[in-house]
Amino acid sequence: MGDESTASELTAEVVSNYLRENPDFFNQHPEALSELKISHVGEGAVSLVERQVATLRDRNAELRRRLDTLMLVAEQNEALLEATQEVIATIAERGSHEELATLFCDLIRKHFGVELVAFHWCDEESSAEAVAVASHLVGNKTASSGPLRSHELSALFGEDKGEGSAALAQLSIRSGGDAVIAVGSTDAVRYGIGDGTLFLEYLGKVIGSLPIHRAPD
Repeated sequence: MGDESTASELTAEVVSNYLRENPDFFNQHPEALSELKISHVGEGAVSLVERQVATLRDRNAELRRRLDTLMLVAEQNEALLEATQEVIATIAERGSHEELATLFCDLIRKHFGVELVAFHWCDEESSAEAVAVASHLVGNKTASSGPLRSHELSALFGEDKGEGSAALAQLSIRSGGDAVIAVGSTDAVRYGIGDGTLFLEYLGKVIGSLPIHRAPD
């Protein structure tokens, strides 16, 4: 009963008076403009039609910005996929246990342009400090990323430039041997929590499944 009474009282005059008393209504509720059907008015104050056009123009501009962002992300993902495929194909063709570390680092620098890259075999004495640091950073996960203290950056990449950041992942070769792979930067915020780990985990799994052979003793 109350609702019917309220609806019957909501006349054009009531609406008109309300809008006169609240001239900024459409500034506060621009979404209402898109639902109105109004003929263009003569010269004078800015018409609601013009306001509708401006609102729709703003919406179209925002949609274009979103579309441009999506296209940029798609292009970046396509470039990342192509570079990843090139790295995997090259390692599959030329990779050996003895050359894998050097080949991996060279390919990552070439195709991804990262500042720092490292590959450490877990069973090599020369990599003991790097592996210990990586194990501490990764913990019980397969990958990790975030800021590094100066001694961690030095152990992983041989860089004595203070603090930095990195993304790391563990790698297990199907034919035998475990390793740690990492990409890093002397910029402490370049690799935040979770940055680059998905890519490194994927790359590590694929490389680990490749037929990497050891030279005969």
